[in-house]
Formats: sequence, C-alpha cells, structure tokens
Amino acid sequence: MDRVQRNGGTAGIVTGLLLALLFAMIFMLGQDAMTPGDPAKVLSVVTQKWGLFAAVNFVGLLASSAAIPFVVGIATRLRDAAPTRARTVLYSTLIGLGAYALGSIMMWQGGHQVVEYAVKDQAGATTAWLALFAVNTGLSGVGNVFTGAGTLVAGWAIIGTGAMGVGVGWVGIVAGALGVLTLFAPTMPAVFLGSFALTIVWALWAGSELMRGKASK
Repeated sequence: MDRVQRNGGTAGIVTGLLLALLFAMIFMLGQDAMTPGDPAKVLSVVTQKWGLFAAVNFVGLLASSAAIPFVVGIATRLRDAAPTRARTVLYSTLIGLGAYALGSIMMWQGGHQVVEYAVKDQAGATTAWLALFAVNTGLSGVGNVFTGAGTLVAGWAIIGTGAMGVGVGWVGIVAGALGVLTLFAPTMPAVFLGSFALTIVWALWAGSELMRGKASK
C-alpha cells in the first residue's frame, strides 16, 4: 500500500479525533467566550477560563497540523484519476488550514496579552479584544471557505472516480458546502455545527478508507 496514503489515513483519524475533542471543549468554554456580543463579558469569561481557552486554541493548532498529511493522502489517492481536482483539493485545503493555524496561534498568544492587559485597563483591553476577535473572524472565514471548497471538490472527485466509497464522497460534498456556507451565514449556529460535525465524520471515514487502500461499496 502507498505509504503516503496509509500515513494520510492515520492522520485523518487523528484529525477527526482532535476535532471531536475540540468540539467538546468549545461547548465547555461556553458561547460567551466565542462571540463578541458583550466584549466585557466575553473577556471576563476568557479570563476565568483561560486554561481551557488556551487548550482550545492549542488543540485547534494540532488539528490543523494533523490534517496536512491527511489532505496529502487524499490528493495522492485522487491524483491518477482526477489530477486537476487532486491539485485543487491539496492547494485549497492547505490555504484554509494555514488560516486556521494562524488564527489559533493569534488567539492563544494575543489573547494572553489582552488578558494580562485587562488587569491594568479594562476598557482598553475590551477594545483590543474586539480587534483581535475581528482579525480571527477573518481568518476563520478564509479557513472555512478554502477547506470547505477543498473538501467539496474531494467529495465530487471521489464520487466521479470511485476512488473511495460513494458515501464518504457525499459526506465530503455536504461538509464542504456547509463550510463555504458559513461565510454567508456566520450567525446561524446550525450551519456551523453541521459543518463541524460532518467534517469530523469526513476525516474519520476518509481516513479509514485511505488506510484500507480500497473503496468500500
């Protein structure tokens, strides 16, 4: 079996597990810490749950890193039958993963500075938090669109070429489409939750098929 695909499959399963952990940790953190509706309240929550907030961003960084060999494995599986789509999957998804990783590092390190600054100047820290969150929202948008597009194209190529099972292809299409849709519906929790949940399923399912080396009918 192609070692790149086998390693990519392992990375896909690891990515799915990390995303599942991240999903749970975000709920533990609470909605107040993830939305800037009341900046002073948000900063208070982040300060009180700083350890968990830092862990969320660290796990997000790990998931983005683990997804790189997974995407390479998917692109390798698709390369012979759909070379153009394979390149699109690889390049588009890597751009999105880079944006996610940058956002995680920025919120982790920048958030720590803002929390420390809040001790001296609460009003100034609130303004700084809003700026930090605005930049992170932009990076998240880039991540959602590019990884979503890459996942959608991967699903399309899988169905068209039979490189993997049809089921995993359709999961990729729906998960990718929801990821792109989050750019246009950022205030709809159902879209975000659906995209997140299906991305976990996609990573675990596609990863297991890469490890098996053949499509399951």
